[in-house]
Formats: sequence, structure tokens, C-alpha cells
Amino acid sequence: MSFTLDTSAYSAFNRGDNSLRVWFSIDNDIIVPIIVVGELRAGFAAGTKQKENEELLQRFLDSPNVYVQTITDKTTLIYSQIYLKLREKGKRIGTNDMWIAAIALELDNELLTLDDDFKNVPNLMLCSI
Repeated sequence: MSFTLDTSAYSAFNRGDNSLRVWFSIDNDIIVPIIVVGELRAGFAAGTKQKENEELLQRFLDSPNVYVQTITDKTTLIYSQIYLKLREKGKRIGTNDMWIAAIALELDNELLTLDDDFKNVPNLMLCSI
């Protein structure tokens, strides 16, 4: 199985949330949007364990079933549609979350997240936790 990973799920897993353990299996392909990597590193920079967190992240990213996904031209088109649909519905989510959702939609992947804001994104499939 392949899924896209959100920052909230990565962080919760690393804090010991056992409900997420099944997702972080070698049997699953884990797609990590480059935006998630940026959010994590921003959090590390603001914290007290930057080196430790960076080493943990790098080990995770080096796993054979983990793939970092960048933004493509198609991602930008999907992002623009997410923006428009949310605006029409009067719903707002963070810019980074729209990029993460756009990548998940582009790849036709479910998104593993603990963030309820993603429920407002049309056609986005969320992993059941």
C-alpha cells in the first residue's frame, strides 16, 4: 500500500502514538511531500533537539520504502483547484496543507494525518486511524 504522510502523523508517531505503528511498516510505501520535510525542519530549528530530530528524520527518509515527493506542474494545477473549491465553500486551511493535499491527490493516495482541516478538501481520501 502507498500513502502520503502529513507532518502531524510523522510527529505523533515519533512521540510514540501506537495507533500509527501499522502505517510505518516496511510493507507500505510512504510518500513524504517536500513541504512536510520543510515543516519538520522548521520545527526542529525552533526546538531544543534540532540535531537529534534531524538525525531521526534523515534515517526515516533513507528508508527503502520512503520517497520524498516534490511539487510538479500538475501539483500546481491541483493546488489551484483546491484553493478555488475551499474559497467557494468558505473554508480555509493553511497554504502548506493545500500543497500537501495537492500532492496526495496528484498521486491518488490516501493522506495519513491527524489534522481535521484536510476533511474540507474535496476528493481527498484520508487514512482511517
